[in-house]
Amino acid sequence: MSTRHGTKGAGKDKAKAKAPDPATESYLEGRAKALRHPAYAALEAEFCRSQDCRLCPRTGLVRIDSNGVLHAHPTRHAEPGAWAWAVAHGLLHLGFGHVPADKATDRTQPDAFDLAARCAVVGRFLRSSPVGTAPDTLPATFPGGDEEQLAARWRRDGLPAAYADCGTAGPEPDQVLRSWQHWHDPAPDWQTAFAAALTRSVSAAMDTAAGRDPDAPRKPWDLALNWFVSAYPLLGGIAAGLTVVADAELARARDISVAAVSARAGEIYVNPLRRFTDEQWRFVLAHEMLHAALRHGERCGARDPYLHNVAADYVVNGWLVEMGIGEMPEGLLFDPALAGLSVEEVYDRIATDLRRRRRLATLGGKGRGDILGEPLPHPHSRPYADLDEFYRRGLVQVGVRAAVRVGQRLPPVT
Repeated sequence: MSTRHGTKGAGKDKAKAKAPDPATESYLEGRAKALRHPAYAALEAEFCRSQDCRLCPRTGLVRIDSNGVLHAHPTRHAEPGAWAWAVAHGLLHLGFGHVPADKATDRTQPDAFDLAARCAVVGRFLRSSPVGTAPDTLPATFPGGDEEQLAARWRRDGLPAAYADCGTAGPEPDQVLRSWQHWHDPAPDWQTAFAAALTRSVSAAMDTAAGRDPDAPRKPWDLALNWFVSAYPLLGGIAAGLTVVADAELARARDISVAAVSARAGEIYVNPLRRFTDEQWRFVLAHEMLHAALRHGERCGARDPYLHNVAADYVVNGWLVEMGIGEMPEGLLFDPALAGLSVEEVYDRIATDLRRRRRLATLGGKGRGDILGEPLPHPHSRPYADLDEFYRRGLVQVGVRAAVRVGQRLPPVT
């Protein structure tokens, strides 16, 4: 009996010794909140909260180093929201390339101007895409410009007091450059990993907003569109604002041989009965995206619309072949002799070449253009934005790496 009581008593003491630590619980809850966003989780950072860590901040919350380790204060009490903001801030330094991994043994630490500029860029990003609760001590606004521009300006004109302490390590630097410790492994490119994850996140958010099931099996033209979002920032920016409409009856009724595009509707119409490889579908979709991106429909002016469409096809196909994007299907318009010419210059040439005109065909078909002035009505039509709004949407997505550095908004963390 006494043994049982002794065991029970020991159990109580053990339970008491392992009672949850409020500071640790808040830290773990905040860290988990930040990592719920896939762009932050993709960085695969390590986390240190050791009492013996020499890099943990003495008065702040976290510091990030170039080995991808986020060092958190081991005993500091803070609300989960404050921890979430601090963790996200540190991880953004990693994702924005502020603490790149390098095997060099003698690394120069960033000066006060670089530190402040990088924290300002990160703070601006978190202001537009909030994670957790930002400190009350932050300035009401952050200046525009990238890190290099801000640092150069402040070296020249002086560092404003409002931006001198926007980091997460109190008065100490919250970024530390160290020699890459994993000599047998290549130094990671966190900036690329973050950009790719952010692009996937934006694409998934747009799928959800458009009512598309991200888990549904994808058709080859959908796979091609998603490939541009992740592989080519410029075309991906336009791709993220476009919807592929694959409707055999619509293609038959409108005599669309392969594909056509309406920039106003933000739609690419494809004939799903055509059989192409994945590489060929990439070429076809890139072709239509460039028509939309370069506003070929609006640039026609008083010219013959079909011949202007043909001229644009020669230029677009020449670019895609030169860039090596996909594989051009047989029968498309391509002439190396027209390389380097503008659409207007190509138009002037073919307008007087009657023999060439007789054998011309676009992706829309022979004698028909693939640049549509008006949207095609179909059962899944959505309200159409004006053209300027379509191009603004595309430009917002262009160049994710550059966009995140000037405050592109992330889908919210829920």
